[in-house]
Amino acid sequence: MGIRMMPVGSIFARLPRLVRDLAASTGKEIALEIKGEETELDKSVVERLGDPLMHLLRNAADHGIETPAERTAAGKPAAGTIRLHARHQGGSVVLEISDDGRGLDRDRIFAKALERGIAIDSEDLSDERIYGLVFEPGFSTAETVTDISGRGVGMDVVKRSVEGLNGTIAIASKPGQGVTFRIKLPLTLAILDGLLLRVGPERYVLPLISIMESIAPRLDQISQVAGRGEVIVLRGEPLAVVRLSRLFQIHSDDEEANHGLAVIVEHRGKRLALLVDELLGQQQVVIKSLETHFRKVDGAVGATILGDGQPALILDVAAIAQMAKSSANPAGAQENLYARN
Repeated sequence: MGIRMMPVGSIFARLPRLVRDLAASTGKEIALEIKGEETELDKSVVERLGDPLMHLLRNAADHGIETPAERTAAGKPAAGTIRLHARHQGGSVVLEISDDGRGLDRDRIFAKALERGIAIDSEDLSDERIYGLVFEPGFSTAETVTDISGRGVGMDVVKRSVEGLNGTIAIASKPGQGVTFRIKLPLTLAILDGLLLRVGPERYVLPLISIMESIAPRLDQISQVAGRGEVIVLRGEPLAVVRLSRLFQIHSDDEEANHGLAVIVEHRGKRLALLVDELLGQQQVVIKSLETHFRKVDGAVGATILGDGQPALILDVAAIAQMAKSSANPAGAQENLYARN
C-alpha cells in the first residue's frame, strides 16, 4: 500500500501556471493558494484527478473571480484568490477548491432550472439542492460563452469523475463572498474497510465510511407512508427504509422487522435505513471492478472475493439511495434494477 500511495502535489504542481494563464487571458488578478500538497492518495486516484481539478479552477477564474474594477467597487482587494486545500479526514481525503469571488446566484440557478424543465422536488429547495443543479448535463447560467467555460459542458463530467472514484462532491456558496467545492475521496481504490452483512443466502459488503449506526428495530418503529414507502422513526427523525431483499429480489429469512437489523447509512447529509438479515462483522476487502468483464451493476461499486473463496458485491450507498428514491415503493419497481446473473 505504501508503494501505491503518492502525494497530490504531483498534480497540484501543474496548476499555478494554469491560473497565471487564465488570469492573463481574462484580464484579472488571481492568486493561487495551495495547502496540503503532501497529502497522499492512491496513485490511480491522483492520476484521474487532474481534469476535474483543472475544470473547477477554470470555472473559478472565469465565473467566480470578478474583474479588478468590480472587486474594488465591492470593497474587495483587486486581486482575487483561489484556494486549493487537501487534508486527511478519517479514512478519506478532502479536497477543497474555493474562491473569494461573486459566489453562486441561487435565484438565477433556480430560474434557469425551471426554464429548462428540470424537475425539482418542491419539498427540497435547500441551498444544497439548488446549487447541485449546476451538475446537470448541459446546465449553465453564463450569459456569454468563452474559450474557457460557459458552454454548460463539464460540471456533469466533474461529478461523474468524482463519483467514479467512489467520492462525493458538494457545493457551499455565499453571495459576494465566493464558492467552495468540497471533494471527498477514499484513500485508496484497492482496499476498503467494510461491514460484511447477509441478506437471505447472499452476502454483501457495505463501506464502513457510510455507516452511522445499526439497530434492531421494533415493529412499531416502522410504518407505511402513502406514496413514500416505509419509514422508520429513530429518535424522532423519520428515515426512509430500504429492504435490500426486495430491492435485490432475494428471499429473506423473515420480513418481520424484529427478525432483522437496520443499518443506518448517510448520503449527502441524508440518512436512510437498510434492512438486512444479519451483520457478519467488519473486515478489509480488496475491490475488484465489475465493469471490466460485465456491464455496470446498479447498486454496486464492485466486488470482492471473501476468505472462503466466495464473491460478494460491494454496495454503493449513493446508487441505492437513488434507486430507492426513484420509486415510492422499492418492491414495486424492481425490473432492471439489479442483475444477479
